Amino acid sequence: MRIHTTNLKSVAIITAAITAVALSSALPANAQQARPAAGTFLGGVLISDDAAAASEFYAAIFGWDMEQAKDGGFAVRHRGEMIAGISPLDASNEEVEESFWLVGITVEDLDASLAAVRKGNATIYEDAHRVSEYGRFAVIADRQKAPVLLIEPGMKALGRGRDHGSWVWAELWTNDIADAVAFYQDVVGIDHDTIDRGGADYHVFSSREKPRTGIVVIPPELERVEPGWAPYVAVSDLGATLAKVKELGGRVVFGETEHPAAAHVALIMDPSGAVLFLYQIGSGGGAQ
Repeated sequence: MRIHTTNLKSVAIITAAITAVALSSALPANAQQARPAAGTFLGGVLISDDAAAASEFYAAIFGWDMEQAKDGGFAVRHRGEMIAGISPLDASNEEVEESFWLVGITVEDLDASLAAVRKGNATIYEDAHRVSEYGRFAVIADRQKAPVLLIEPGMKALGRGRDHGSWVWAELWTNDIADAVAFYQDVVGIDHDTIDRGGADYHVFSSREKPRTGIVVIPPELERVEPGWAPYVAVSDLGATLAKVKELGGRVVFGETEHPAAAHVALIMDPSGAVLFLYQIGSGGGAQ
């Protein structure tokens, strides 16, 4: 989900973002217990016009650990596992206009996925790029210009969890569900299902018979929202976290509300202008 207009064309910005994800190769190389299924949300990269302020904000809100890189970005860990990167947005580059979270989802074969992107008349911003032992990465945009980071996992795991500060869910906000489903089926190899939530259908991408990410049609009244992916972070106390967001210079875009997957969520904006959702732990089973 992007609230402002982002014209994402800069390969230099994305290369820096990918590099930020895979900092600190001094960590032990642990083989993953099982290769993540196609379409699994693994983490993301924050491209920020104030990386230092953003790092302080997220460290205070979620307890994330930050390690600064030479380019001014940060590697982000939660309980010792790499979960994200923060990459500084170059103010001199007019092609990327505001801070945003770039969501990362897994694919089985990155080369095959990129071939499908080309065949599907979509955009490749950054071609396949190996980073240490974390795997291979590429940045694309779907046919509705929603940017996404594709990850072919390597030996070093990118972490997820279920406690406060963990990534738990991601959604594609789109203007055309049918087109998005066709695109991601071809590119990522995921299926489309719906979940009945009190008489309303909630659309999901799934693989191995398990929901992986959600799909939401952008309501017509949200004129400023453009197609994009939105990540969710679990919090132990949604109300207290929202109060802290305001205290630390962030903004509550909309307060606590019930998600279609029967969970209590809120949308926040960090001090640099990037948005993401908060998910109240234990409030519903659909966002985990």
